[in-house]
Amino acid sequence: MNKKFHFLDDGGEMGRLMREKDWSLTPLGTPDGWPHNLRTTLNIMLNSPFPMFLFWGDTLKSFYNDAYRPILGNDGKHPKILGLNGKQAWSESWSDVEPMLKIVTENGESIWKENLMVPIFRNGRMEDVYWTFSYSPVKNEEGEVSGVLVIVTDTTEAVLAERRLKESERRFREVANLSPVWIWITDNDINIQYSNRALLNYVGIEKEADFTGKVWKEVVHPDDLDIIYEGFGKAVADETDFTLEYRVRRKETGKYEWFKVLGVPKFEENKMVGFIGTAMNIDKQKSFADELKKEVNIRTKELADSNSKLEAMNKELQSFAYISSHDLQEPLRKIQMFAEVLMDKEYDKLSTSGKAKFEKIQSAAKRMQSLINDLLSYSRTDTENRVFEVIDLKELVEDVKNDLGEELKKKEGKITLLRSCELEVVPFQFRQLMYNLLSNAVKYSKNDVSPNVTIDTEIITNAKSVDVGLKNNKEYVKITITDNGIGFEEQFAEKIFEVFQRLHSKQEYVGTGIGLAIVKKIVQNHHGVISASGKLNEGSVFEIVLPKMQ
Repeated sequence: MNKKFHFLDDGGEMGRLMREKDWSLTPLGTPDGWPHNLRTTLNIMLNSPFPMFLFWGDTLKSFYNDAYRPILGNDGKHPKILGLNGKQAWSESWSDVEPMLKIVTENGESIWKENLMVPIFRNGRMEDVYWTFSYSPVKNEEGEVSGVLVIVTDTTEAVLAERRLKESERRFREVANLSPVWIWITDNDINIQYSNRALLNYVGIEKEADFTGKVWKEVVHPDDLDIIYEGFGKAVADETDFTLEYRVRRKETGKYEWFKVLGVPKFEENKMVGFIGTAMNIDKQKSFADELKKEVNIRTKELADSNSKLEAMNKELQSFAYISSHDLQEPLRKIQMFAEVLMDKEYDKLSTSGKAKFEKIQSAAKRMQSLINDLLSYSRTDTENRVFEVIDLKELVEDVKNDLGEELKKKEGKITLLRSCELEVVPFQFRQLMYNLLSNAVKYSKNDVSPNVTIDTEIITNAKSVDVGLKNNKEYVKITITDNGIGFEEQFAEKIFEVFQRLHSKQEYVGTGIGLAIVKKIVQNHHGVISASGKLNEGSVFEIVLPKMQ
């Protein structure tokens, strides 16, 4: 190519291809014979960063620039259509292109199209491509149309993206309108931009366009408007989610119902532009909560009344304890005293039957004295001050053994402590606990077998396996007391700890049926548990588990 044709000097790849092509083999001939308006148009086109295509002459020869080159894709028309007749170059879409070209070539008019779909062959296949373009006439000095300049943009991606967006919006609206939950969109000033069918139906508005802006203020309870403004305002300032509860009027009934409203910020180009949210009717839950609150208030009042009655009963119990310890014991002591005087001074004058009756009076008085003392002990386990101290179990057991010395000597019994330990207890209560258990073990021994009682201790750290109310992260002491006495049937293992429960008649064994109830209450006072097991005529085992340190 002769360098004097400066209109082809630049233009990148397409300028080079035009310079290298042998135009002498085409009807156009060499560039030195090309008309001035063709040269000028090509120079402008080759140096333009905007996609351009030129149809030239009667056969509409094809020219295009580097910016247009990507539109042709790969494995398609490029570069063979350079200089080719328009009908040959665009055979697959000529029926769409030719009528538009005729408007320009025959009438000299420019035309413009936006997002027009014209299929072309590119990338090795036919593709539906959307174009936004203008067709403009290129005239010679006589004013005749010599060619058509096409300025074009491939808008396929934008069109498809818009279609996907519209389809997504259509599906969103379809799903939203099927939802029983309210779905809404607002801007930062709480102007409604979208509301689904459930919301529209509730407030009685047919068209979505009629429920925009701040129309919502007409259906929200007046007392709740401040809740909305405050909640939305804070969420806008902080750009955070929010949850509000307020009342909205139902069109059908005119009644206000409670709704729980949740919103999340909506962003566009990293800027918050409003909220997307939902709302759910919670009126029934609110009503239930109100009823529950009323019920709780009623039950609280009833509980307070019960507590008052309980306090009154406690006072009565204290009065009973006072009467038991003073008023009841005084006449009882007089009965015992006069019975003893009569037995001492008038015994010889009594008949055999009379002597037996007086002996029964004395026996009954002793049992009553024992019962009163046990009842007082039982009541005091809850009312007396509890001062915990660390004691050595060995010393306490020795003390109890001394108290039981006569009984042990009489029955040739033995109490053995295998392993001792220190633990924190209320000393006088725990002494009573050990006394009751050990005295029972001696008392309920078999007639022909000397009582043999063993006490053993063990430190455990998995106390929850013993009882779910205990704690695994705390150190406990398990005290096991085993005897070889008369035992009991396993079905009575729980019952023996109840007040006044006796497994044997008072003729067989003396007792009030309160001793083990006192033991259980003392164990509970020490935040522990007690259990019993036994076999009839083989013996009993009592296990106490309580914290080593309170």
